Amino acid sequence: MLQIALALLMAFPSAAAAPAKKETAAVLRLSARAEKHVRESHFTGGKKSRGKSLFLPDTDLSELVKKAEASKPRRQKNGRDKRVAAGHSVIGTSGRTGAPLKTYVVIAEPDGGVVTMYPGR
Repeated sequence: MLQIALALLMAFPSAAAAPAKKETAAVLRLSARAEKHVRESHFTGGKKSRGKSLFLPDTDLSELVKKAEASKPRRQKNGRDKRVAAGHSVIGTSGRTGAPLKTYVVIAEPDGGVVTMYPGR
């Protein structure tokens, strides 16, 4: 029985290989739904923004998403990609300390669809 299993593995080596990882998209897309979520969660006055890191009111989310494309994605356990990027100037404040922040995070699906983004690391 063991010999048969070994013979099959030798004949079909890809059968023993781990499943392929999903490729990470080079281009990120900010949908209207994702933008609404970010504005409700990470802008002053948003329905879900209490205690969270906040973007400055005049922050251009589309511009930040475009800049984040150059950042190296890190695959999270949930399968999404996390990119940490730096703005040229202050883009928001910390939810914990109120300190000004120049860095921000973009969480996206492997296909490039942005799920959320927020000031911080």
